[in-house]
Amino acid sequence: MRATAVGGHLQRPHEGQLHLALRQDGRRTVLQECYFQVPLQVLRPLYLDDVGTAYLYIVSPCGGVLGGDMYHITVQVETGARVCLTTPSATRIYATPGEPAQQRLAMTLQAGAVLEYLPAQTIPYAQAAFQQQLHVQLGAGACVMLQEIIAPGRQARGEVFAYRAYDSRVCITDSAGHRLLRERLRLQPGAQQVVGLGLFEDYTYLGTFYALIEGTALSAELVEHVHTLLASQSGILGSATQLAHGGLAVRVLGAEHTPVQEALHAVWDTVRQAILGYPAVVWRT
Repeated sequence: MRATAVGGHLQRPHEGQLHLALRQDGRRTVLQECYFQVPLQVLRPLYLDDVGTAYLYIVSPCGGVLGGDMYHITVQVETGARVCLTTPSATRIYATPGEPAQQRLAMTLQAGAVLEYLPAQTIPYAQAAFQQQLHVQLGAGACVMLQEIIAPGRQARGEVFAYRAYDSRVCITDSAGHRLLRERLRLQPGAQQVVGLGLFEDYTYLGTFYALIEGTALSAELVEHVHTLLASQSGILGSATQLAHGGLAVRVLGAEHTPVQEALHAVWDTVRQAILGYPAVVWRT
């Protein structure tokens, strides 16, 4: 196992495990199963709305992700349960001169379940390499919302697109295995001109948001409303589009983190109210 130098000290890569199973208990969603292996942990659910959504923080006491680290996260959401997952702060990817850091997420939603995965930004440090795979399986009428924000690095230290690679794959399927969405984002600043037309242009932050309900197409009016909303936000360039299977995809570019985060929160609030009937909450500052 290769050691990585962090802050002058050698640290060995970690293998983190997190397994969550959630079910509906009356009006609330509760944890039925919870297992974790440090450096992954989860805090007790918070209840911040009137529909019993379980709000959960996924945390890591290690302060960042090392080269060779492997994180495995599995989430099972039973029929009718509602869960919203986030992180309390940015995920920092340290320099990885050898093997990349990796994260694998597998999320299964039963009929009518709702899962929102809205982590804070990911900050890849200079020479960092990160690979992530996220697979979501939707039961009948299940709803998923996903968010991702990628920083250019530690801008205060002059690290802008100094990381080695950022490789993210997203796949959403129905319970029969039919693919509803598939995306791969691969950024290699040392091998490609990421600042330019068609990629980041004059911006440095990239935000993505997806919303999809199995078996239901989101309305064109909602997509257009989100597109108009993004056009009214200052400090960002954003757009919304309808996916082939009726879902919604949003891309946002910005020169700073705050405008991107605020724009995606506004999108989450708008989409949540339109398809679930209740607003977004502010639970991370």
